[in-house]
Amino acid sequence: MLSRTADHLYWLTRYLERAENLARVLDAANHLSLSGGVDAVSCWAPVLAISGGTEAYDRKYGAVNGIDVISHAVLDWSNGSGVLSCLKAARENAHAVRSVLPTELWQAINAMWLEARTLDGPALRQRGLIGFGEWVRERSQLVRGIALGTMRRGEPYHFMRLGTFLERADDIARILQVMDDRRDAEAARQLRWAGILRGFDALQPYRAAYGSDVVPSRVARLMILDAEQPRSLHFCMDIVHNHLETLCPPCEGTRLAGAIHSSLRFGRLEDLLADGLAPYCARFVADANRLCNQLHVDFLMAS
Repeated sequence: MLSRTADHLYWLTRYLERAENLARVLDAANHLSLSGGVDAVSCWAPVLAISGGTEAYDRKYGAVNGIDVISHAVLDWSNGSGVLSCLKAARENAHAVRSVLPTELWQAINAMWLEARTLDGPALRQRGLIGFGEWVRERSQLVRGIALGTMRRGEPYHFMRLGTFLERADDIARILQVMDDRRDAEAARQLRWAGILRGFDALQPYRAAYGSDVVPSRVARLMILDAEQPRSLHFCMDIVHNHLETLCPPCEGTRLAGAIHSSLRFGRLEDLLADGLAPYCARFVADANRLCNQLHVDFLMAS
């Protein structure tokens, strides 16, 4: 398969996953703001930090408030990491490799974009942030489900899965890094972590494993080491490593992915977090970026 085709497939799913994850983070911030236990800046500033848009936001909007953060993160076309920008980029990548995609899959991606591009401020207010987030998650999951149900397990499928789970792992690490704010009062910390668990469909699994008290170290264990939790670093890197083993066992990218996966499979949480959660997550993001750069060398177009 041409590297250009692989590149489009890989970024198609990265952008789609990025849009879904940002919608989930916005949902968590919205629930936190409605709880009344945390000030507005503490609720919404993490959204900017996680999506890497703090500097651009400061230049354009200034003070942090919910309305402007939502506008920047969802509607602002100058924000390349915003939800609508990501959906547009996903559709453009899908269009470039339309002949490789099952018809049903292309139609689902195109329909998602055609509906998203009509969204503006009044339409978003009418739908509501919660309703909009549910729509993004449902459409993203629909696309992923169609791919699982229709695509032959050949190279296009493997590159799409790589994009999804590398993006998810990177986003999880950034979220854990930003949320590890020890300046919060204990009650605020519990609200913040409970919001993240709820936003990432992990509250029920957490309660099943640990009970109702939300303890940051237990949240970290679930979202870093739990091999059965779909939004954990271990789960994501397991899938990434398996697909790279299928594509090219001797490649350097496969070795790097195997090293990251092994640290999650065999490592102890106490050892991984010896310097703290935020420093560990920063190292994971750096390792993930190194892996992504290597994938471009091994398979994709020059970055």
